[in-house]
Amino acid sequence: MKQFICMKWGTYYSAEYVNRLYNMIARHTTPPFQLYCLTNEPEGINPAVAIRPCPVLELPPRMRNGGWRKVSLWAPQVADLAGTFLFLDLDLMITGPMDDFFTYQGQSDYLVMRNYTTLRRRIGNTSVFRFTVGSHPDVLERLLANPQAMRDTYSNSQTFVSNTIKSMDFWPDGWIRQFKVHCLHPWPLRLFTQPREFKDAKIVVCTGHPTPEELAQGEWRAPWYKKFYKRTPPVKWVQDAWR
Repeated sequence: MKQFICMKWGTYYSAEYVNRLYNMIARHTTPPFQLYCLTNEPEGINPAVAIRPCPVLELPPRMRNGGWRKVSLWAPQVADLAGTFLFLDLDLMITGPMDDFFTYQGQSDYLVMRNYTTLRRRIGNTSVFRFTVGSHPDVLERLLANPQAMRDTYSNSQTFVSNTIKSMDFWPDGWIRQFKVHCLHPWPLRLFTQPREFKDAKIVVCTGHPTPEELAQGEWRAPWYKKFYKRTPPVKWVQDAWR
């Protein structure tokens, strides 16, 4: 059984993002598989997705709605789940076969996407990572011991995790693309040219804006004074992938 997991807290992303993630997994994964969603807002999610409660963390207010919640996955026990999981953020597009993410053997049990905006630093982008429940409980323990100090020390949760799990390894180059790094043309080409499509990529990750929804519609959410360069036409290959 190939086990996928995602998180949806609050209403920042609609249930449609979870449903489309399930659809993409189903199109690109050899059965059997199961997608689990940790959420406090299960309404509207496809019944084929297994719902589990969103973990509660005692964090300072400014840390409750961002990526720091993902650190809860490093608890000794996550709901009633067991085994190895592939975590996927909701703001990504699956564009190729997924089976290799479960069979690939790296140098660590923690396999994570390379953060392509910080190549000079060994930081994993936690949009896509494989982990085993209960494997590194010290990660969560370190955060909860002094969450404010961790936030003051590390710019974000993925930098914190990368510093704590010394033995992490990256997925092979080319499997995952970061949209704004690899696909988006520089201005002004982006205004009228379709973003690059990588036929060999298995996943394309959108970090922040534009989201897959915005790319499909050609509406990049940005302040009015940035609209002149934060624009792209509706992306045809995103429309095909994100459904």
